[in-house]
Amino acid sequence: MSAKIIAFSAVVATASAFAPTAGFVPRLRSGATSVNMAMDKSAKAPVITIFDHRGCSRAPKEYTGAKAGGKDDEMMVKAQSVKIEVSTGTAEGVLATSLAKMTK
Repeated sequence: MSAKIIAFSAVVATASAFAPTAGFVPRLRSGATSVNMAMDKSAKAPVITIFDHRGCSRAPKEYTGAKAGGKDDEMMVKAQSVKIEVSTGTAEGVLATSLAKMTK
């Protein structure tokens, strides 16, 4: 019986954690608060490269840090932020394709 009470209490606690507060009223944001919410126009995106040299005879030159002493020495994940360059023609083609699929 106590297990049922504990399970019920957990469900109630979870539901109340995700319920909005009674005094919450959505409002329009003023100009001062929306300034920091502007879209990032830097055109940068994360680029993730995975290097897996397990079983490869080529000496890895990408990583120059200390070795772990195991199979992880032959693997590496590189994450970087790169500015994405897209031509206007490519952008127009993607837009046209997207709009054509949205009307169907």
